[in-house]
Amino acid sequence: MRFLILASITAFFLYGCSPAPYRLGADAHADFAALTSPLTEGRDYSVEVYDRGAEVTVLAPHGGDLERGTSRLARRVAGDDWNLYIFNAWLGRDSGRLHLTSTNFDDPRALDLAGRSRLAVSLHGQAEKGRWVCVGGSNAEAGRLVSEALAKAGFRTQFPCRRLPGRSPRNITNRAAAGGVQLEVSLSLLRELDKGGEDLPEFTLAVRKGLSAALKDSKENPR
Repeated sequence: MRFLILASITAFFLYGCSPAPYRLGADAHADFAALTSPLTEGRDYSVEVYDRGAEVTVLAPHGGDLERGTSRLARRVAGDDWNLYIFNAWLGRDSGRLHLTSTNFDDPRALDLAGRSRLAVSLHGQAEKGRWVCVGGSNAEAGRLVSEALAKAGFRTQFPCRRLPGRSPRNITNRAAAGGVQLEVSLSLLRELDKGGEDLPEFTLAVRKGLSAALKDSKENPR
């Protein structure tokens, strides 16, 4: 209970009275169908899907009011050339109940887009102190390259991510042919990136550099 109270206080001071940026506790639903069946798309939630025929898919499965800032970040990482999938929750402070863990996130549109890609990257918010990124996912080489690119750009990283490794083959970001990278961005850093300051282009460029290098390596050295 003490942890829940402290986490709620942290969220309040980071985001004021705006919607809660993350969810604590177990998912309220087992899968995407169960999650959305009582909801109205376009009112309670929205989905953005851009199939650009790219080898990289960018995912934000907890966008909108859920993990605020991840939608914007995903759009910037994808640019106008990489595939993009975003699930936006629009229930304000009640958006936490629309959370699905990445291993349970099975929207057919997301599965199809990721499955036809070579690499995927997912963007999340994590309730940890400081300004840093925890880098996980099943593709360790891609994770290492992204982590190194972010570090060179001045962002603190942890690789491999200890608390949220994201290695399960069921994880939506690992559904790509060569697996994926899961980026858990601390709330402080996510808040700054969402403001659109000078850190945003530096961050997105670093992620793109790391993934592009990983994509090249996966072609030259297929495993």
